[in-house]
Amino acid sequence: MRLQCSLSILILMPVLSGCGSNASIPQSASAAAEPTATRVTYVAPPETLLLVSLEDGSVIKQIIDSDADICFKQNSDSATTCLSEGDPIIDAATNEIIGFEMIENHINLVARPN
Repeated sequence: MRLQCSLSILILMPVLSGCGSNASIPQSASAAAEPTATRVTYVAPPETLLLVSLEDGSVIKQIIDSDADICFKQNSDSATTCLSEGDPIIDAATNEIIGFEMIENHINLVARPN
């Protein structure tokens, strides 16, 4: 799941004028003082569901930063298998998408000490 947030930043162009003077600002300088809006898009790191199999047979759920759709591993081993969505599988009879191939990727994850 990928999250996107948009931020609008207001940039003001500074206008320098003499301190304590009543000098008027020229027309070209006042035009430069108008705000200019700039859009900055922030893309949060992708979050992936990690299923960890414990020694007693139970499974715990964690969230990790990864481009994969889902990952799983055994708690006693750093080897982690991640799956990502691949090409669509199309039904030859109906020409409809009935699923997706899964691309397997292996990474090493080691738990950080608390």
